[in-house]
Amino acid sequence: MEKVLAAAAKTRLTNFLIAKSVTETLFVVALGVGFYLTAFTPFFRGSLDHADQSHVAGWVINQADPQSRVEVQLYVDGRFAGNRIADFSRPDVEASGRADDERHGFVFDTPSLPEGQHEARVYAVHVSGEGRRRTLQLVDKPLVFSVTASDTIED
Repeated sequence: MEKVLAAAAKTRLTNFLIAKSVTETLFVVALGVGFYLTAFTPFFRGSLDHADQSHVAGWVINQADPQSRVEVQLYVDGRFAGNRIADFSRPDVEASGRADDERHGFVFDTPSLPEGQHEARVYAVHVSGEGRRRTLQLVDKPLVFSVTASDTIED
């Protein structure tokens, strides 16, 4: 009889420990998903349409709040080159049904660059944690462009 009770106790303990592990795992997953959705908004959509020695241009919207204006940052060759609010007119964005208005474009002046190949990346800025945390989300794919000797000659 003691052996049967001991075996039943071991089975209950094993089941309890499995249930506890599953509950803890679900709790940690919920915390992780909650933090991710708070810190890194998955709702930015946009396009990097043009990059050359003069300008970098495109558009971005926050699909969770399509009326809002998104702050964007430009990096050329991995170096910060500027930031601005994406509020230039882009009638094509409104016409495509992505936003209720056309003020979601951005245009950056490209910094002075040496001759050669360069890479432009634009990031949407997401502010969370009551303004204490700022995270960046890449807008579209980076664009590679070339600067030739004739482009670097100053007038």
